[in-house]
Amino acid sequence: MNQGLAEDQAGSESGTPKALLGAVIIMGVMIVAGVAVMIGVIAHRVMHPHHDVSISAPPSGSSTRLALPLGEGEHITAVTARPDGMMAVTLGRPGAERVLLWSPEAGRVMAELDFGVPPSAP
Repeated sequence: MNQGLAEDQAGSESGTPKALLGAVIIMGVMIVAGVAVMIGVIAHRVMHPHHDVSISAPPSGSSTRLALPLGEGEHITAVTARPDGMMAVTLGRPGAERVLLWSPEAGRVMAELDFGVPPSAP
């Protein structure tokens, strides 16, 4: 009586396709490689810690007031933070606008672009 067992048939291969066997082997290798990479990343981070930049607050008794140099009738129309820590501040007044590159850390204007009314020719 044949019950379909591989041991009963001499010299026959198991019914597992070679593609499935190859996929299982590849996945096993990928798991081992992934674990090795993960252990390497953890070891690297332990040996080379990354220190975050912390912003120190001024002492509680002192406060710093930063002010932009606004002209007569000017108002802030837009503020854009830049990756280098400076801020691009757009100021508007009737008939003209200007853009300031302002460094809050230094508390001063680093550059200015004026879109004022061009001087009239005499």
